Amino acid sequence: MGAKLTLTVSRMEGTSNAKCRLWRLRLFVDGKPAKSKRFHGTYGQAKAAGDDFKAAYAETMRLSGYDPDMTFAEYAERWLQRRRDSGSFENQTIKANAAKVDGLCRVMGGLKLSEMKRADVVDALLGIKGGAIGGVELMNSTVRGYHTVLKQIMDEAVRDELILKSPVDNVKPPKSDAREKHALPFDQYTKLIDDLTSMRGDAHAVGILLIALNGLRRSEAVALEWDDDLGDGLAVFDSIENMSGEKKKTKSPSGKRIVPMTAETRKLLDEWKPMQALMLRSRGIEQTPQTPLITNIKGRRMAADTLYRWWRKFGPTMFGVDCTIHELRHTFLTYLAKDGDAFALKRIAGWSKISMADTYVHADDEADRAAMRAFEDRIGR
Repeated sequence: MGAKLTLTVSRMEGTSNAKCRLWRLRLFVDGKPAKSKRFHGTYGQAKAAGDDFKAAYAETMRLSGYDPDMTFAEYAERWLQRRRDSGSFENQTIKANAAKVDGLCRVMGGLKLSEMKRADVVDALLGIKGGAIGGVELMNSTVRGYHTVLKQIMDEAVRDELILKSPVDNVKPPKSDAREKHALPFDQYTKLIDDLTSMRGDAHAVGILLIALNGLRRSEAVALEWDDDLGDGLAVFDSIENMSGEKKKTKSPSGKRIVPMTAETRKLLDEWKPMQALMLRSRGIEQTPQTPLITNIKGRRMAADTLYRWWRKFGPTMFGVDCTIHELRHTFLTYLAKDGDAFALKRIAGWSKISMADTYVHADDEADRAAMRAFEDRIGR
């Protein structure tokens, strides 16, 4: 069914069409406001400009595939396919988007795109949180992901000029209830390093140490190969996609970096390399420069999820530490910040901007007091 497109031309000044020189041109699609603009000129010129305006908008609607009966599910699938075809998104991102689209379509897929209201969005997100998709109540942080994807879809529909305004604009995402990241106390951090060091022959422990001693992301740690060991630094140029296990570039261009080698890391790798070579040889595998630093029991690259599950199981029970792998990165960067300059911290962390320190570097009252004492000593007061 075709859409009915109508145009109105109304005065914005003057007492008659003959005297007016400022006009508002308004377009309506099926009786609903769609687009408007101002025009300077005579009434005849305004009418002609309005006809051009209407024709151009009609062509835009044709090209965008406007259909007043198009459902949210139909448009959401088009949005997802565009992202696939663009080649601008990682496979992992596309898979995550597809899962969110599937969930959204379960609760609102049959709604007409052109008739969706704020209340529809609010009800859908509340339904998702309450278990409408998987039968269990979801955390706010998960629902925020659905809100993000829904907003992206509806914003695209606005750009396609299929709807005038996104119904998500006035719907705030739920407040995050994810646990706030924290840094381990320094004595607990150093004890963990010692405990992990005593397990140098375990590839899992080596992987956790590389993260704790260098602030790596776990996807970066499992991507490292022996030719990334530069002797005095680690070349962090790649990461491993979690879902596919494929190698990809780092999270951002600034993530490509060389992390200076500490004596502790140098000793760790010097001891681990012959141990790994012996283990691989027992399985008929030769260690080469392209061999991953962290391998599983079959001699293949260890998955980031495998490292995650090992730490989740043994972190609290074997080491008495209640933190995530990512919090080990937070911990390293927090203590690094106390001894290095801001730009060195940015480079080593692989951040695109120094403001990321607000997220990763955590407060230390004693360090703050020490900084003030150093300032007092500098000014001699």
